[in-house]
Amino acid sequence: MSSSSYVILCETSGEEIEQWYYFIKYEGNEKALKYLNDQLEKVEMFILDDLSTFELDLENKISETTAKEMTMIDVNSYSYHRKFDGKLQYVDFKLKKRDNNEDMIEKIHNILAYGDIDKFVDNEDKNGKDDVIDDDENDDEDDDLVPKPDDDDDEPCELIPSKQ
Repeated sequence: MSSSSYVILCETSGEEIEQWYYFIKYEGNEKALKYLNDQLEKVEMFILDDLSTFELDLENKISETTAKEMTMIDVNSYSYHRKFDGKLQYVDFKLKKRDNNEDMIEKIHNILAYGDIDKFVDNEDKNGKDDVIDDDENDDEDDDLVPKPDDDDDEPCELIPSKQ
């Protein structure tokens, strides 16, 4: 195994009453992870009805070995923890300054819930496991709550639009 480090995106499902860890490779994804975290930090997360909430820990990185071992843990009934080795695209929740906290939780849920982080990052290390699940507000009059970062480096990081 390489010496890559991983950060943890934790999804807490209000419907399933479970938490799922998504281990995302840190190296090469720093800007996209920071942008994701900057948005998540604008929201006071709490369980709202059946919606999922999310927390991202960028400070406490773990090793690739630990991330891989964690995907083998079988403590949930709905889904398992997942590890991603690929490139993370920018995730844009389209949070607006006028959005209240519950609106922001709902926007984040609509984009990432039930493992949909896999729509934004490739190269999942399935560790021998099968897939678990196979499955607009377009208002330009309001400013983004978290502006998208400028990409000055040679390798572009595409912004994948949300589907609402």
